[in-house]
Amino acid sequence: MNPETSSPRNAPAGFAIQRNGRVFFILLAIALPALAGYVIYEQLRAPVFNAHMDWDSGTILEVEQDSFANWAGFLEGDVILSVNGAPFPELPAVVGNYPAQVERGGQTLILELPLVPMAKLNLPALPGGVAVALVFWGSGLLLLLRRFEQAEIRLVFLLSQVLGIAILFPMSYLPKWYPPPWGMDLSVACLFLSAPLILHHYLTFPVRLGAPRLRQLGLGALYLLALAASLLWLMEPALGRRAGMIYTACVTAAAICALGYAYLRRASADERRRLRLIFFGALLGGLPALLLYFLPSIFNFPQRIPLWLAGLFTAIAPLSYLYAVLRHSLFGIDRLLNRTLVYTALSLGILVLYLGPFLLIYRFAPGDWLAQIMVAAGLTLAVGLAFESTKKALQRLVDRLFYGGWYDYPGVVEQVTRALAACTEREQLREALTSQIPALMQLQGGDLHFDEEARPAASPPGAQFSLAFQGQPRALWTTGPHRDGDDLTESDRRILDTLARQAEIALGNVLLIETLRAQLNEIRASREALAQAQHRLLRSREDERARLARDLHDGPLQVLIGLNMQLGLLLPQAEEPAALNEMRAEVRRLLSDLRGVCAELRPPMLDTLGLAAAIRSLAEEWSAQSRVVVRLDLAPNAALKDLPGDVAVNLYRVAQEALANISKHADAHRVAIRLEWESNHLSMTIEDDGKGFSLPENASDLTARGHFGLAGMRERVNLIGGKFIVISSPGRGTMIRVTWQPSPPKKQGKKGRQGG
Repeated sequence: MNPETSSPRNAPAGFAIQRNGRVFFILLAIALPALAGYVIYEQLRAPVFNAHMDWDSGTILEVEQDSFANWAGFLEGDVILSVNGAPFPELPAVVGNYPAQVERGGQTLILELPLVPMAKLNLPALPGGVAVALVFWGSGLLLLLRRFEQAEIRLVFLLSQVLGIAILFPMSYLPKWYPPPWGMDLSVACLFLSAPLILHHYLTFPVRLGAPRLRQLGLGALYLLALAASLLWLMEPALGRRAGMIYTACVTAAAICALGYAYLRRASADERRRLRLIFFGALLGGLPALLLYFLPSIFNFPQRIPLWLAGLFTAIAPLSYLYAVLRHSLFGIDRLLNRTLVYTALSLGILVLYLGPFLLIYRFAPGDWLAQIMVAAGLTLAVGLAFESTKKALQRLVDRLFYGGWYDYPGVVEQVTRALAACTEREQLREALTSQIPALMQLQGGDLHFDEEARPAASPPGAQFSLAFQGQPRALWTTGPHRDGDDLTESDRRILDTLARQAEIALGNVLLIETLRAQLNEIRASREALAQAQHRLLRSREDERARLARDLHDGPLQVLIGLNMQLGLLLPQAEEPAALNEMRAEVRRLLSDLRGVCAELRPPMLDTLGLAAAIRSLAEEWSAQSRVVVRLDLAPNAALKDLPGDVAVNLYRVAQEALANISKHADAHRVAIRLEWESNHLSMTIEDDGKGFSLPENASDLTARGHFGLAGMRERVNLIGGKFIVISSPGRGTMIRVTWQPSPPKKQGKKGRQGG
């Protein structure tokens, strides 16, 4: 079935009404910027003579000091007879300088009369009037574009456009210049219409007041009265102005009362927080204009504020509605006004702080630049030092006096989220939940009890949340009510519930980190135990080698030496000396092999001549066997005589293992060994020009990559508390560097130094 053929008959009419409504709002949205453009264009091309005059007689009543008329030579009391050949007050329609016939003291003069654009003389009023009108226009248009389907938004848009037009023409002209008559009539009509529109809006949004039938009848009567006041203005301006002002003031006051009633009597705690921005925005926008401008105008009293300032106050209302209606909640709205008030107060304070001293300097020492620079520097330093503390104090004052129990919802979530994400210990989590959140949300406090702790006997009259980990309850978080004694609202509970879910994640992180820390401590302890076992194994191995070398030297070696001597004594008496000589040769070979084994187990030079001599002997013997040149740069034996035995042995073993690796893998032609003291540490470097190899990224991977010799060297160096460095790359040789620093001597006490 075709949807178009099955739709109701009245659907096209509904679509036509909706389309016509959109066209109306589009035309209305274009009207205000078009009128603002006309005002700017008209003032740019309209020529004016900036002197206070009696236009009927052509007499100049007053000439300002810095005016164009004063520059042209016109004086107070001059009578302008004609301009550009035309009798006064006929003026040319184009900006420029024109010859004028002027009577002064019985004489006739010819002066050039300057006609300048009105915009040039109207700068204080034109930008302010256009800006305020466009604020109303832009606020209403943005709301309409975002929420056109809502009747309340369409009403706000209509109200903002009407108020913008009502302000545009009166505010854009200084009192001595007059807007076009039709523009002033349009502004007055829109002003009279804005009052019932304001009341209409406050009766229907955000809380509907009164019965629908009575509301419709009352508003209809008010709209008719606005039309009647506009017609009366057109027919009898003086009477119409008085009647219209009274009507506008009364209806606007009724609208503010309706909003106050809805705020105080009909709204819940959450609704009051939502209405707070609207309520105070309306008061700040409407009361100054009503009390200080409209009422004095009605009763012909002196106006307390100029029209441009009244217009600026009224611009507060649409700006507050722009954010409040878009979000229709407290989030981000009160925060904006709150921060605006704080920074506005700070700005005004800084302005007053600077303005007072500079006015005094300008009054008493206008040309003293040094004093001005010193005052500016001192004030800037004072502002910089006091800004943060002053801002915090103002923030607390605004929160307490203006908002009562209000707190910054987005700020709470943002700050607490960051704090919970950074929690790695239980105390950090406890601090965030029991101190930070109550302070930010203005609560009476809170408690956090873990499962292994004693639970509270009774929870406070606030909120309670169970925090679970891996499906099991692990902690209980409780919060108190507001500090002012009010119970938690639904918004408070939603925020706390969100924070509780984040706290549950943070609790899981804390417990996982505790588990990982325990496992890490176990691994670290096992590694330390393994390292100690390796150290003991190396020590026991060296001790066993030394013992075995001593046993071989004191036992089999001595026996073989005695056997060799006995064979030498028997040689003259032997019937077959060749056999004895062969036996003696075999004994000498055994002696040589055993001496080599003893030297391998424990080099005798290491104990007798020191580390340098042992390394020199090792290098010479290795060079003779491998036919590789070894260059030695060794510290003198005297410098190494106090070297601990285990240090000397392990350094010798490192050199021994390094030379063995070079002969097996390096294919080197030159080797350099350096052993020297560098400042307060001993350094041994073994470098070759062999083919090198690729090092693993971690030293712990040496064994996995098959570098068992390097791993053994590293273990020996770690055993003596030294540092082991290997530098190598394919084709660039290898360098092994070992550094060892002796431990500082322990300080003796006073008794030890005094010999007890």
